[in-house]
Order: sequence, then C-alpha cells, then structure tokens
Amino acid sequence: MQDVEQIIFDNETLIKKVIYKLKIYRDLDEYMQVGRIALWQALQKFDDTKGDFTMFAYMTVKYAIIRALSKANHVTEHELAVEEDVIIVNSQQHNMVTSSLEWPEWFEELNKDEQFLLIGLYEKELSLKEIADKYKLSYETIKKRHQRLLTKLRGLLI
Repeated sequence: MQDVEQIIFDNETLIKKVIYKLKIYRDLDEYMQVGRIALWQALQKFDDTKGDFTMFAYMTVKYAIIRALSKANHVTEHELAVEEDVIIVNSQQHNMVTSSLEWPEWFEELNKDEQFLLIGLYEKELSLKEIADKYKLSYETIKKRHQRLLTKLRGLLI
C-alpha cells in the first residue's frame, strides 16, 4: 500500500469535491482537515474484497464532514455574523415587538417584517417553525422571508 501522506495528497480533490457538493463556503481549512482525517480512517478500515476504495473513501469523507457540520451548526445556531464580529444573543425576557439589543446601523434599513424575523431568530432564539406557529403564519412563508432576508443582508454587508 502507498504511503498514507501520498494517498491523502492524491485524494485532496475528492475532499474538495465533497465540500463543494455540500455547499460549504466558510471554514474551508477546517473541513479539509476533517476530510483528511476521514480519509486516513477510511484507509484503516478499507477491505479490498468489498469494493472500490474511491467510493468508500468518498462516503467516509462525506459523512465525517456532515457530522462536523452538524456539530458546528449546534454551536452557531444562534449566532449572527456582523462584519468580522459575532453577536451571540441570549435574551428571553423581552417581547417580540421591541428589541433589547443595540443593532448595527444596517438594521434600520430593514422593513418591520425583516426586523421582526431577526429579533425572533436571534434574540428570542425561536426556530422558523416556532415563529410560524406562534404568529399563525405558514412555515413556507416564514422560510421564504428568511431566505429573502439573508439575501438582503448579504447585499447590505458587502
């Protein structure tokens, strides 16, 4: 069997392909490292009699990166990226209409629905489903508003 470092080097494209297919655009180095570790684990577990190494490695890398994304999502579920800083909001005693946060100047450029959604998601720590249920709106409506809000925020912050 080839040197492990050489095999990992030869399969960097495989790891990048997985990252691209999962639409990961942040923390690329971290997920590349997760992929390398998964590739090394795939080398340890692979049995030549059971099939092709490339497909086994692809699936091992893919699921390792998905697990890492799940863990990262759990941590960053209630974070809002603002420029280079991250605001972590944990306030449950305020009502939905008013905000206890000092939001950046771009917050005033949002309409009331968008402000409402941001406050619900990041200050009240509600999920999209919880917001829809609480205010008797359809989940799909809230989901579309959320997608439009994210697009608008990207435009404001660039």
